[in-house]
Amino acid sequence: MDDDFRPKTTAEHLLWLLHEHGVEHLFLNPGTDSAPLQEAAATLTAAQVSFPRVIPCTFESVALAAAHGYWQATGRPQCVFVHVDVGTQNLGAMMHNALRDRAGVVVIAGKTPYGEESDSPGGRSHVIHWQQDVPDQAGVVRGYAKWTLEVTRSDILSRAVGRAVQVARGGRPGPAYLMVSRDVLMDPPADRVGRTAGYAVPRPPAADPETVREIAGLVATAERPLLITSKTGRRDGGFAAVTRLADLAGVRVIDTPESGCVNIDTSHPMSVRSPATARRLVAEADLILVADCDVPWIPKFVRPREDATIVHIDADPLRADMPLRTFPADLAVAADGATVLDQVAGCLPDVHPARKWAGLADERSVRAEAPEGAIAAREVVEALNAVLRDDDIVVEEAVTNAGVLHETLERSLPGTVCGTGSPGLGWGLGGAVGIKLASPDRRVVAVVGDGSFMFAVPTAALCLAAEADAPILAVVLNNDGYRASRLPVFELFPDGISASRGDAIGTRFRRPPDLAAVARACHAHGETVDDRAELVPALRRALKALEAGRSAVVDVRIAPN
Repeated sequence: MDDDFRPKTTAEHLLWLLHEHGVEHLFLNPGTDSAPLQEAAATLTAAQVSFPRVIPCTFESVALAAAHGYWQATGRPQCVFVHVDVGTQNLGAMMHNALRDRAGVVVIAGKTPYGEESDSPGGRSHVIHWQQDVPDQAGVVRGYAKWTLEVTRSDILSRAVGRAVQVARGGRPGPAYLMVSRDVLMDPPADRVGRTAGYAVPRPPAADPETVREIAGLVATAERPLLITSKTGRRDGGFAAVTRLADLAGVRVIDTPESGCVNIDTSHPMSVRSPATARRLVAEADLILVADCDVPWIPKFVRPREDATIVHIDADPLRADMPLRTFPADLAVAADGATVLDQVAGCLPDVHPARKWAGLADERSVRAEAPEGAIAAREVVEALNAVLRDDDIVVEEAVTNAGVLHETLERSLPGTVCGTGSPGLGWGLGGAVGIKLASPDRRVVAVVGDGSFMFAVPTAALCLAAEADAPILAVVLNNDGYRASRLPVFELFPDGISASRGDAIGTRFRRPPDLAAVARACHAHGETVDDRAELVPALRRALKALEAGRSAVVDVRIAPN
């Protein structure tokens, strides 16, 4: 330990262990169960002992989104502490996002104290200590956590923390969930501090040489080879591997809108950004490589041709966590996508990319016309292209405008787009704060819908940004409602009353909040834009505030549709 310091409580030991295992931040939503940790942090500070930076969070889902964002930027798990079962419940959809996006995070939840006697340190002292004693607290997250454990004795703490970080990071990463009661946190630590080494994380799995040669042969002989990927660009070298394969073998690359990363330069001639072109390529390809992608195509709209060869590459190509997922595969490879694609590119014989996909251009979507005077979502993205630097990081949670963002936003460097591609709305703002914490020298811009902005608990997210000294810019594509919930009504009932009216019950905000005023109430820069001529100037003013260390919100009133 630092000098000759020895912990006096299990809580002090816990904070020290987290630091030793590389956890840099503890996002804390305090309650009656966190008191031992709060005192431990003060004690360690006075003793000049290193431990994770404790950042207060006013809502749990924002804390988990921030830890998730930090993971995306670094690949290093961070820790969230929540208050027993109720704090666990407030993690909500962010647990789903962490599962689906394979985010290595460690959640520590308090547990109702066990002791009831007057001389029981940390024992039950409030009515809620009985009310929060539930039969299966871990059951709240069991379907979404990769691993759960309760620390019931101080002498298992070192193994529990080491295992939590190891499991969160290793294999297919995911959330680890630990529980510990405050009376255990107040216990004297075990006599032995416990080991902090020996918790190795498996290296990304590679394919065997025979499989690599087989895939390389398929690529070399295919006339219309296609790669569909979502998250290969997240891994070190993934962007380069995808680009190399496209350059060497004329492989077209569909970087799915749900990817939440940049897998290939958006200006690369092999990059496919148009949904219409993507569907056409899926239908015409004679070889489809699917790498690190949950949903490569939607069978309702397109299917591969019958004689196409389909190869799935993923750490878990079976995806047993999705009960009904039956995309066809002729070859399934349980390995890391970035690693395998690099292996295949290195094994390719001389090929002639010019003959691949002859005559097929990327058919960009027809520009959607907005009502006279209204701003279209595409115009907002084009304005962002005018003001963003190459190394700025864009956090995406644009929902029904995600396709427009994906097709229009210009990004040339890996790591310059982040998102979860997951169902749980409300990640964007907290995720952006976590990404900014991990990338303090970069500008971080979140592009969100008005619904996802409100789902993100903006007061809590902007408060977290201020507390963490991690300012972000949020650009809101504001169409006054839940378009994502309106379109399915039109789809299922094209001749119905809702479609004829162009509206659906429960999807419009009659008196929406002033989002710029919400920003200003949280000490951030905030302004509303309803004139396209003001788009670029407003974004530049917001970026200037960002560079001065202040968060900003630009609420753009786009065409309601």
